[in-house]
Amino acid sequence: MRNSWSPFVVSAPGKVILFGEHAVVYGKTAVAGSLNLRAYALVTPRDDATVRLVLPDIDIDVHFSTHTLPQIRKEDLEHPAEIESLVTEAITVPVGPGRTAILTFVYLYACLFCSEDRTSGFTITVRSLLPVGAGLGSSAAFNVALSAAMLKLTGQLSDEGSSAGDKQLINDWAFRGEQVAHGTPSGIDNAVATYGGFVRYRKGEEQTDLQSTQALRVLITNTKVPKSTKALVASVRVLRDRHSPIIDGIMDAIHSISTKAANLFGGPDAGDLEVQLQDMIRINHGLLATLGVSHPALERVRDITGTRGMASKLTGAGGGGCALTLIPNGLPSAEVDAAGKELAEEGFQCYETNVGGPGVLVRLEVKALSVELFVRNALDRHMSLAPSGHRDETGDQYSGVISAFTILPPDAISELSQ
Repeated sequence: MRNSWSPFVVSAPGKVILFGEHAVVYGKTAVAGSLNLRAYALVTPRDDATVRLVLPDIDIDVHFSTHTLPQIRKEDLEHPAEIESLVTEAITVPVGPGRTAILTFVYLYACLFCSEDRTSGFTITVRSLLPVGAGLGSSAAFNVALSAAMLKLTGQLSDEGSSAGDKQLINDWAFRGEQVAHGTPSGIDNAVATYGGFVRYRKGEEQTDLQSTQALRVLITNTKVPKSTKALVASVRVLRDRHSPIIDGIMDAIHSISTKAANLFGGPDAGDLEVQLQDMIRINHGLLATLGVSHPALERVRDITGTRGMASKLTGAGGGGCALTLIPNGLPSAEVDAAGKELAEEGFQCYETNVGGPGVLVRLEVKALSVELFVRNALDRHMSLAPSGHRDETGDQYSGVISAFTILPPDAISELSQ
């Protein structure tokens, strides 16, 4: 007999660092915001004792018997990453892309379903509009969505997981998921993905949510130039060791930019906010370039967008990766489109989106439709196909809905967070 609960969707945003890269390593302030490129988790019930994780964007589809997965309490492990050595003898975890995602899934299930009835399972299918490895918080968005989904399944959240207590619980578990993936994360990525909006962050201090009356319209450009955050941080450290008074002065200047930007949010004059942020974006990038962490591809982005009245800077570690461009509200769309076309001709990938939107969202219904019906209708509308109604080889009653969700175009998926 089918489980009594119906399919639902959880979504969580990526993150972008506005100001403070590299300086934050030395105890300076950084400002980050939620990026309205999101990860979406479709959660469907099963009748058998199987849990399944489907990540179609990286060709991962694994399922485990609930009886072979361990039952552990979070305090049983000194560090969540120890889950890898704990489970490798009991289950086979594929090597390659998606391995840490699978281990995170297993860890969260092992802890959150420690004392739960495991006679029935579920399938979680995760789609993401966030490029992987681009410094935009794709891992944290995944972990927040996964944590919220499992907390919802174990009855630990209110209907839509929107209370302060719900958010704190989601954030705590998502941080543990980030520890599985990254060892010693700062926690800022999962916090932004959970709470949304803008945050001020400084190592060793509680993050501060910044009140803003508006989201920022931005262009994110993925240069597709591979970079190593570890190597870039190390190169700045070497430079600082050689010229500490000079580099410390640059770090202090970046700190001043971050502090001023943080104080601007929530101010009464939105137009003045844009003007000042554009100035600070240009100055912050110049300082980072002085530290040697820019790249010709990032400078090309700045040239193309700058000729059309937009300020750009690297975001994240630099050395390639992504650039952030602030789009003034009064700028004609034709200018943005022209810049996007020229950037695409350079081989870059552009995303026009907003910074400062909502954090994690749990959607039990979409526009008065059940999620199941929404996905079916969206597939009909966008693909002129209907999902199959048969059970697949893993025994999912909702295999048609899952198949539909894995091929829906981004605009249809993104409607799930409206």
